[in-house]
Amino acid sequence: MKTNNGFLLVEIVFEIFILSLTILIVLGTFAGTFHVVKSSLIDMVELNIVSNSLMAVIYTAKNEMKNVTSFDSSSVLGDLKDGSSTSIVGFSYNPFTKRLNRYRKSISESGSTLIGENVTEFSYDGEFLNLTILDKYTLKLYIKSQF
Repeated sequence: MKTNNGFLLVEIVFEIFILSLTILIVLGTFAGTFHVVKSSLIDMVELNIVSNSLMAVIYTAKNEMKNVTSFDSSSVLGDLKDGSSTSIVGFSYNPFTKRLNRYRKSISESGSTLIGENVTEFSYDGEFLNLTILDKYTLKLYIKSQF
């Protein structure tokens, strides 16, 4: 009778060990899956923010700016396409905060709107606007100059 009780005890310990090992495998798989999903979502959000920033730059440059009237190392300004000669639209860049803003000034309103952060390069050479975000995404956009 004692051998049967000992065998049952060994069998129960072995079953508990197998059950614990199975639980650890399931938890490890869940943690790995959670990590992959989390990093993928972070990458998707980052890519979405970058693409929205680039689309805002393209929209402003192509649909709102008629030409470039003044530029320096941190701003590109031009006339608004609505025909008013007193309206100015363009981009202003702060190299310390690495932020790019859309700038607009008219008789009735004036202000700037944040387009994007983490802009590592901003330059205009008289024809092309060069923009780099996160050192990975680059935009080279032709904007007609008045000069």
